[in-house]
Amino acid sequence: MQATQPLVWGEIAVSDMARAIAFYQAQFGVSFRREDMDEVEYAILECSDEKAATIGLMKHPEFKPGNGGACLYLHLADNLGPLVGKLEQNQVKIAMPPMGIKGGECGYIALFVDSEGNTVGLWSPAL
Repeated sequence: MQATQPLVWGEIAVSDMARAIAFYQAQFGVSFRREDMDEVEYAILECSDEKAATIGLMKHPEFKPGNGGACLYLHLADNLGPLVGKLEQNQVKIAMPPMGIKGGECGYIALFVDSEGNTVGLWSPAL
């Protein structure tokens, strides 16, 4: 059996919600909707397609930001090079510079370290 839409949700751990929201807004021009949930501080990345898979920023004592676990890849631009260039200009640590998947046939990826210490991936169809 093949999955029809394997990615439904992703979460990025944060220790400072305001700082994390400000980082993603400044670097990528995206917006978040804050949600009140019992013991969890939460912010959902707003998408134009309400049925699209998206991510949330989550602050919870059991969910620690850091490096070395699963990695989410975000598609936030049609061309990866200028986006990574902007991150570099803003002194964001680039953990892996852009590289082609199968020589670019399957797009391009790069990794950066966000304001909370998470390694996050970027993907785009073109460099």
